[in-house]
Amino acid sequence: MKSERGKKLLCVFCLGLPVVWAAVTAAQSDVGSVMNRVQREEDPELGDLIRLALENRKVKKEEAFEVVRQVTQSYAQIKLLDQQIQQVARRIESQAGPADLRYELLLARAELESKRITEVANLREMVGILPQLPLAELPMETLKGHVSLQLIGERVYVLEGLPEGHPPFNEWWVLQRWKVVGFLPEKETLEYVRKRLQDPESLPILFRIYYEQGAEDQARALRNKMISVAKETRSQMDTEMRLERMSFTGSGQSTFFLREGKITTFYTHEMSRPDFGPELLATGFVNPKDLEQHILWRLTKPKNVPLIFRIEYDEESTATAKKVADTAREVIKRLGVGELAGVEEVMVEPVPERAFLGRWAGAAGGDIQVIDVQPAGVCQVTMGDRFGRDTTPGAVKAYTTVSGTWFLTTNEIMIDIADKSEWGPDHIYRGYLDEHGNLIVDRGVIYPQGSWHDAGGPLMVLKKVQ
Repeated sequence: MKSERGKKLLCVFCLGLPVVWAAVTAAQSDVGSVMNRVQREEDPELGDLIRLALENRKVKKEEAFEVVRQVTQSYAQIKLLDQQIQQVARRIESQAGPADLRYELLLARAELESKRITEVANLREMVGILPQLPLAELPMETLKGHVSLQLIGERVYVLEGLPEGHPPFNEWWVLQRWKVVGFLPEKETLEYVRKRLQDPESLPILFRIYYEQGAEDQARALRNKMISVAKETRSQMDTEMRLERMSFTGSGQSTFFLREGKITTFYTHEMSRPDFGPELLATGFVNPKDLEQHILWRLTKPKNVPLIFRIEYDEESTATAKKVADTAREVIKRLGVGELAGVEEVMVEPVPERAFLGRWAGAAGGDIQVIDVQPAGVCQVTMGDRFGRDTTPGAVKAYTTVSGTWFLTTNEIMIDIADKSEWGPDHIYRGYLDEHGNLIVDRGVIYPQGSWHDAGGPLMVLKKVQ
């Protein structure tokens, strides 16, 4: 039995010999002398492999000869196995011969393929190449597509990344820009994914799947379905799919504060505009001409929705508040995200600016010991005992005095002294007046929705000293 099988395998092996011999004969007719073939390697693929092996392994000259020999032998073996596998495959497809021979041919092909895999692994090690893997992490600078998919209930909010400059996409969210695809059911989401994966101009592509705590199983199920689509479209080598739990968004409110007809809003950092214009979107007064850009940024930042645009205004700003609210509603309608965003208008009695002006002092144990609030948005701040919170790179040191800026909401003062937090953005100090006229100050950060969040620690109570 073994002898019979051996004869059949020998027959299989011999199938490749005519082709290999023909290739050798043809090659001999095309090349020059043996000396030329020894001195020059004209096969560009083998030449690249030898070059990479010498560069990656940083071999000395006396070691280079052995490396060249190993790479050349491995390359020749892989080429031979390719030819043999092709011949066996053609014989199997022809369906010639008895069933037991077909079975032996299948086994022979499997054995040859196993040998080829092993030899390719050896060559990778010799050359120093880590192979690209399906669905592996892709460098941002290589991407042609970037998609955000946020799970909200049973549907998915899909945003499409907008490339700009070189590299076309940036890992830092502050520089990323997006446009709305839609708030889609799962079926339509998968159809969109399929369309992107079938478009060569979209590849390589990164999909980010965002989910809230408790929805991890749902997110993994969506990712598995997307992986199946990638396999069907044979695009898994150019596709990455990340699962990311949502955090660092905001309170659910994106507020515009209006006093005396002027609009103020807050940002974590200075942001690039959705229209790629030269002026950045930043904390402070809003140019009415840029109002739509501010609204678009909030709606197209991944993870920002659902949210409410809160228009908080004094009586003098009634007409301006209506324009802000109408603009927000128009943008929401145009983007088709009425289920994810709303508008709330609230008239309030503002605290006069003069109530905050002056010098305020408190106990040395707080983050801030003295604040000198001056007109035109200028202030001087003296820090207290920071209890180790000044060890973060960029944080203001304890007992130092620094200059800063301040902005008013309708009834609070927000102070920025470029005090870097452990989370990355600057600490923003919020102050408000209590019933005794004291300035109550707390430390926090601005989240991407534009809302302020308490960073923890005791309240600081400061009294006006002049």
